[in-house]
Amino acid sequence: MASEAQPQGPSDNPIDWQRDRKQITRAAGMITAAIIVGALYVASEVLIPITLAALLTFILAPLANWLRRVGIPRVPAIVATVLLALGIIVGLGTVIGTQVADLFAQLPQYQNTLESKITKLRDTTLAPLSGAISRFESRPEQQPQSSRETSPPSPNSQKPLPVIVQQPPPSPVQVGATVLGPILHPVATVIIMIVVTIFALLYREDIRDRAIRVFGSHDLSRTTSAMDDAGEGLSRYFIAQLAINSAFGIVVSIGTYFIGLPHPVLWGVMGGVLRFVPYIGAWIAAALPTLVAASIEPGWSMALLTVGLYAITEFLAGQLLEPLLYGHSTGLSPIAVVIAAIFWTWLWGPIGLIISTPLTLCAVVLGRHIEQLSFIDILLGSRPALRPSENLYQRLLADNANEAEEQLEELAGEHSLMNYYDNVAIEALQFASADFRASKLSHSDAERFRSNFEELIDFAQEFGHKQEAKRQTSGPAPALGSGAHILCISGRGPFDGLATRMLSQLIEQEDMAASTSIAEASSREKLSSLQIDDVALICVLYLDARAVPANARLLVRRLRQRSPNARIVLGLIQKSARQPQEKLARMGADDYASSLEDVLEIAWAVAEQRAKLASPSASPQTVSEDGVGNMLPATGGVA
Repeated sequence: MASEAQPQGPSDNPIDWQRDRKQITRAAGMITAAIIVGALYVASEVLIPITLAALLTFILAPLANWLRRVGIPRVPAIVATVLLALGIIVGLGTVIGTQVADLFAQLPQYQNTLESKITKLRDTTLAPLSGAISRFESRPEQQPQSSRETSPPSPNSQKPLPVIVQQPPPSPVQVGATVLGPILHPVATVIIMIVVTIFALLYREDIRDRAIRVFGSHDLSRTTSAMDDAGEGLSRYFIAQLAINSAFGIVVSIGTYFIGLPHPVLWGVMGGVLRFVPYIGAWIAAALPTLVAASIEPGWSMALLTVGLYAITEFLAGQLLEPLLYGHSTGLSPIAVVIAAIFWTWLWGPIGLIISTPLTLCAVVLGRHIEQLSFIDILLGSRPALRPSENLYQRLLADNANEAEEQLEELAGEHSLMNYYDNVAIEALQFASADFRASKLSHSDAERFRSNFEELIDFAQEFGHKQEAKRQTSGPAPALGSGAHILCISGRGPFDGLATRMLSQLIEQEDMAASTSIAEASSREKLSSLQIDDVALICVLYLDARAVPANARLLVRRLRQRSPNARIVLGLIQKSARQPQEKLARMGADDYASSLEDVLEIAWAVAEQRAKLASPSASPQTVSEDGVGNMLPATGGVA
């Protein structure tokens, strides 16, 4: 009797369970994000003043701390700081309100001047074009005749009586609502912002401790670093941005005053506030004063001077002051700034547009230190999403060799080709080797990657003169001797041969009068066919130090038998922990290298040692003899 099939639970199929759990986690994250966005939209009336208060706290905290350091008690210092900020805000608001009222009173005059100027411009430019177009018309339109004549109205027809609707006079409550209604919302927002700012400054340490408790009480060092970065870093940025925008507004006010524009304070305040809008804020602020300048005089000189004032001031602020105060980057990618501006404008309107960059910067700083929010830093931060080695691997795998060559020109030009090979190219090869062993890289993809990498090595020949220039201070390397050369043997890994090609290229660029041979097979039969009679140095190179085959010791022994006078170096490329010394000692090599630079230093030492031995005045104390009769420098050993 066949047994009934039992239903499989999550433990019976762990792969499916892991996949389902990832899908559930991803869906939960999307739902959480949607809930957060919805809450931001619905609760905007409450969140906007709280957010403005948080940004104002970052700006006022240094001033409050300074007042406390000079001896003022905590509460009076905070109250004085907030009152100073409130006085500045109210003063600017009063000035702006007065000048805006004056501007609206003069709008009819500006409108008449602007209309006459537009009419004159239309007559001089569009009228000739309209006349030319009319000449190409076929014939004038004929008016259709009605089949029936319209009868005149009867004198006895009655005219409609006009109806006049009179509203009762408004009550005092309605008058108050009409007058006070438009200002109640801004006043309430300011009151909430001031109250929250005072409490945030008073209980800042308590808020910090609670944030540490929420985000990482198990790792106080990392969480404290995050809080310091988020507090001090953001505070410095906001103060610097406020100072730059204030300077922009002051220059605009002075410039518009000397140009002759009315209401210069209004244009300065508008320029300073709207410059918080990324990229286009200064030009939005320039639109209205330019229009007013065009409406004041018959000509266009005042309008052109106004545009030039904003353009020069924005150039100086963006290209000189901002890099001087907080570097060329705010920590956000350019596309992130644009997307953030669109997102926050959609959520919170004009206020969201103005504070979009500070809010996004706060989110990016949190993403750098909170693992659950790291995706924000990846998506919106200015740091590269991929390391140079990862980018190289991805570009070569995508068959995009042009970008790989551009990366080589940039990085190798700044540092050196050897540095690029050791820190970028070798790691890219290790990525490919690991993916190939894990069956993540097919044979066709591996061949395409190998072919592109070989083209990259050929392209790197152009940087040989830079390597020689770096060695000119030490003089040319001594010759290895007549007929002597360096032999590079690659390991059995799928991409060890490419690493060996890079090593041989670097050795040749060192100009040590060395010839190079490469053998990608190390079996007994193929090794016997190699010409290694006059070899001065043999390097066996493995990309992955953890995957050195068991026959590496046998290979070193065979090489020792074939060329007893050669120095043998076992190159085990590794970036983390070194191999245990006892494990390396059992391999039987003379030296061990963990990078291409280590191999080059050993080759340089061998060349110098052979030059000393060839010199008639060579000192016997400079060399020593190992157990198999090899002449080694006194500084030899494990690299």
